[in-house]
Amino acid sequence: MPPSPRKYRSALIIIQGILEECMKGENKDGIVKSSIYKNLNLKTAVGEKYLEQLIKAQYITMTEEIWGRERTRHRVQITQRGIQRFEWFVKLSSELTI
Repeated sequence: MPPSPRKYRSALIIIQGILEECMKGENKDGIVKSSIYKNLNLKTAVGEKYLEQLIKAQYITMTEEIWGRERTRHRVQITQRGIQRFEWFVKLSSELTI
């Protein structure tokens, strides 16, 4: 049985997914960064790359908090600009059937 061809997601689909996860987890504290990676099935290095881009574009913000004695975790929150862009992505995706 030949291996199935690998299907890659476009950058826009990944970005839309990250923004969607931030919208779902939107509360005053945001969503934990590792939850985004897990829910979207992203490798850490790939997720970091996209989160950096979204922070630079001011779509999201990230805060660091103490977790336990020696650990920290990062919480991601969507900005108003990110919410607006997410709505654009949804509209484009529905019109173009992406």
